[in-house]
Amino acid sequence: MDMGLVHMPLYTGMFAAALMTLQIVLMGLVIGRRGNNNVLIGTGGVDAVERAIRAHGNLIENAPMLLICLALIELMGGSDVWVLALGSVFLIGRLMHAIGLSTSLGVTVWRFIGTVGSMITMLIAAGYLAYLVLGKM
Repeated sequence: MDMGLVHMPLYTGMFAAALMTLQIVLMGLVIGRRGNNNVLIGTGGVDAVERAIRAHGNLIENAPMLLICLALIELMGGSDVWVLALGSVFLIGRLMHAIGLSTSLGVTVWRFIGTVGSMITMLIAAGYLAYLVLGKM
């Protein structure tokens, strides 16, 4: 293995910090909506609580794999421009999804664009990572 290619995943760290901040905001919304509706656990059958829980949960379900992928891309000497672009689109997509989901359990433009943007970002990141791995084999 050529250790000269390994460097600190600084851009991934930046996106991890931004996504964690978004996670804390979404967690706060869950706490606030539960408090406003006297729900100690679960949704209590309240749509606003369910939307907040799903927005928070959806971020947690998707962000870790993208961050792992971005870190591996950086560690393998992939393009910083690609890491910045993929991380930015994903972060914006997750923010849009959270906004859309906080307004309705149904399909909204924000939620749709956020979902599609996040999925495409993850697919491109996976493809780029596979390309880098195959190039090193």
